[in-house]
Amino acid sequence: MKTIWIEGPETAGLIHTLSNGFKDKGYNVITFADKNPFYDYKYNLNQNSFIADLISNRLINYPKVTNAVIILINKFFPNKRKKFLKKIQLKILRKVDFYIPIYSTFFINEKDFESIVKYKTKIIGYFLGSEIRIYSVFCKQFNVPTEAFKDYLNEESFENKLKKIRIFERFAHCIFSVPDQMSMAAQPYFHLQLPFDVSKFIFKINSREIPIILHCPSNSNAKGSDIIVKVVNELKKEGYKFEFKYIKNIQHNDLLNELSNADILLDELFANGPGLLSFEAMASGCVSLTRYFNESPECFQPPVISVDSNNLKDKLKDVLLNKEKTTELIIKGREYLLLNNTLKKVIHDMCIKMEMNKNELATLKYDYLPDFNLTYNNYLTPEQKTIVDKITF
Repeated sequence: MKTIWIEGPETAGLIHTLSNGFKDKGYNVITFADKNPFYDYKYNLNQNSFIADLISNRLINYPKVTNAVIILINKFFPNKRKKFLKKIQLKILRKVDFYIPIYSTFFINEKDFESIVKYKTKIIGYFLGSEIRIYSVFCKQFNVPTEAFKDYLNEESFENKLKKIRIFERFAHCIFSVPDQMSMAAQPYFHLQLPFDVSKFIFKINSREIPIILHCPSNSNAKGSDIIVKVVNELKKEGYKFEFKYIKNIQHNDLLNELSNADILLDELFANGPGLLSFEAMASGCVSLTRYFNESPECFQPPVISVDSNNLKDKLKDVLLNKEKTTELIIKGREYLLLNNTLKKVIHDMCIKMEMNKNELATLKYDYLPDFNLTYNNYLTPEQKTIVDKITF
C-alpha cells in the first residue's frame, strides 16, 4: 500500500476531504494539519504534539535518547526545536510515496524538496491562491484594483513567492493550479478541480417569491463586500424584493444549512472563481454570482454568472427578474459538480497523473501552457525583472 503525506493549515476542509478520497482509493494517508475552528476534523499529526503523534501513529519508535533530547531542547534550546523536528520528518518522508504540501508547511520548506525527491518521494503541487499568487502582478494582469488586496500586497515578497513557484516547477512531479494564481509560471500545469463529498450537501431549489441572497466573505476587502452591500442597498431602494444575509465567521455545517436555504450567492468580485464557496452553493441549490476567467479552457466551464464590480448590479437584476433562468442555472450547477467535482472523480484524475512516471506525464496534454515572456514584458516592474533575472533553477 502506497503512502501519501498531506500537510498544511486546514483550508475549507480540503485536507480532510482529500484524505478521505485517497483512503477510499486504497492509499495509506498521513495528515499533518492544525485544527481549524470552523471544522471538527481530526488529523494524524499536529505541530504542537508532533513526536507524541508520530508515536501514536507508529511512524517512529520512542527510544529513551530521543525522549531526553526532546526534553533538553524544549527546556534549554526551544529555538532549535523546529530544526530537530524537521530532521525527524525528513527521515520519515524518505519512506513516503507522495508528499502534498497545501498552502504552507510547518517544519520543512521548499529548500528541502531536493533532498525529498532524492528518495523517490513524488512532490505534488496543489495551489489554492494566496500562498502562490503574486498580487502586484495579478492586479495588473487581470485589471483588479490594488485596494482589494492591500493587506496581501503589504505582506508579500515578490522574490519569495517567485522562488516558491520555481522550486515547485523544478522538483514537483506535477502541479495542479489555476491561471490567476500562476502569473509567474514558466512550466505547464494541470487544472485544479476542487473535490466535494456530495453526501454532505442538501440540494434544494427553493424558488421563493422573495429570494434569499447570501454573502459570506472570508476577507471583505478581497471579496468586494463593500461593493456588494452597496449594490444590494441600491436594488432595495429601487423596489426589488429579496432578503439579504451577510454572514461571517460561521461554523461550516451551519454555512451548508444557510446555502441550502438560500437562492442566490454573491461570492467574490476580484479573484477569478468559482472557488470553494461557489461550488458549495452549486451543490446546495444556489445560483452563484462570482468573478470568472472567461478565457478558461474547456476543462473549466462552470455554470456560474460571471460578474465584476462594474456589472454586478445589472447581472443581479437579471437574476431577480428571471426565475426560470435562475432555476435552470441551479440545475446545471448541480449537474456540473456531479460530473466534474465529486471526490471520487477528482481523486481518480489526480491519481492517474501522480502514478505516471515523468515520461508518461510528458505525453499528456496539459490544461495550461503559460506564456512567461508575455508576463515578463507586460506586467513586471524593472525591479521585478531584475529579481527574475537573478533567480535560476
